[in-house]
Amino acid sequence: MNKESLTVAGWVEIDLSALSNNVKVIKRCLRGNTQFGAVVKKNAYGHGLVPIAQSVVSTSVDYLAVYSLEEALELRCANITVPILVFGFIPPEVAKIVICAHLTPTVMTPELALALNSAAAELDTKVNVHVKVDTGLNRSGASFEDAANLLSFLFNLDHIEVGGLYTHFSSADELDKTPTETQLRRFLDLAKAFPTVKFLHAANSAATLRFPETHLNLVRVGIALYGLKPYPFMEKDIPLRPVLSLKGQIARIHRLRASEGVGYGLTWKAPNDALIALVPVGYGDGLPRSLSNRGEALVRGRRVPIRGIISMDQCILDITNIAEAHVGDEVTFIGSQLYGQITAEEVAKWANMINYEIVTRLPARLPRYYLSSSAEDLC
Repeated sequence: MNKESLTVAGWVEIDLSALSNNVKVIKRCLRGNTQFGAVVKKNAYGHGLVPIAQSVVSTSVDYLAVYSLEEALELRCANITVPILVFGFIPPEVAKIVICAHLTPTVMTPELALALNSAAAELDTKVNVHVKVDTGLNRSGASFEDAANLLSFLFNLDHIEVGGLYTHFSSADELDKTPTETQLRRFLDLAKAFPTVKFLHAANSAATLRFPETHLNLVRVGIALYGLKPYPFMEKDIPLRPVLSLKGQIARIHRLRASEGVGYGLTWKAPNDALIALVPVGYGDGLPRSLSNRGEALVRGRRVPIRGIISMDQCILDITNIAEAHVGDEVTFIGSQLYGQITAEEVAKWANMINYEIVTRLPARLPRYYLSSSAEDLC
C-alpha cells in the first residue's frame, strides 16, 4: 500500500533501517553472551506491533516481551515463533491457552502457578515460566520477602519449569545510582539461592546503556529500541536513531487579517496580516492538545508555530514566512524534513509529558508506512 494512493489526513512513517541500527548499537553495549529481549508492548510503543516484531526478529533478537496475553497471541497468529514473555496479569482460567500458544507467563502468585501446573498436566507437558520479584519499585511482582517461598513452591510442581527470574528498576533513568545498585544487590542475593534458573534479567533500556553490571544474561530493551532517549542526559556518542515520524499535509491555505483569530475560543489573534495553513491532524490523531499555541511543525524544512486550539481532527499553522507553501505540502510534527528536525523529546517538553506518552498515544487507526533503507514501502 502506498500512501500516495490514499487520501490521507495524517500518517506515521516507520524507518526500519533506523530500527535495525538501534538493535546493532545496543548489541554492541552488551556484555558477553547476554541475550537481547525486545519489548514490543503497547503496539510496539505506537510503532506497530507485528511489523516491528517481525523486523527485530529478523535482526536476531532472542526474546520478545509484551504486557498482555492479547498482544502475545497476536504475535503468534502472525507466525512469530521466538520466545515471548508476558509481563502482565494472566487470569488463571486461561492457563491452557498460554501453554498451547507456547508463551512464557510471568508468575507472581501461587494461584496462577497451580492453574498452569494443572493445565500442563492435562496436556502432558511442562510450562516455562518467569518469576518477577519486587525489589523496590513497589508496583508488581512477588514481594521480596515472599519471593524465595514462591520459588521453592514452584520448584516442587511437576509441570512447572522456572526458566527465568527478573525484577524492574525504579530509577535507572535518574542521576542517583543508589536505588539501582540497591535493587540489583537484593535481586542477586535472592538469585544465589536458585542457581538452576537459566535467565536472570533486570535491565531496562536505561540500565542497559548505563549499568553494564545489570546485563546478567538477558536485557529487556524498550524505548531505546525505537531511538528515543531512555534518560534525558543520554550520552551523545550513543548513536540511536529515531524510528517514528508523525506527518500530515496542508489541506487549505488562506489569509488572515490583522486582529482576526483562529480556532475554538480564538485564543490566538494575528498581530498582523498572516498566512495560515489547515492540517487535518488533531488530538484524535495523537497530537497533544496541550501543544495549542506552543508546539511547532516543519513545512518545507522550516519550523512554523501551531496557532490556536488544536481540534480533534485538525490544527492550524502560521506559515506567513513560507509564502511558497502549497496545498498538499507535507507537514512533519515528529521527525526530520530536509534540514529540520523535531524530536519526540521536544514535543514531550512542549506538552509537559514524557517521550513514552507521545508515541504510545498515537492511535492504531493512523496509517503506518514501513520504510526500508531505500525508503520503499514494505506494507
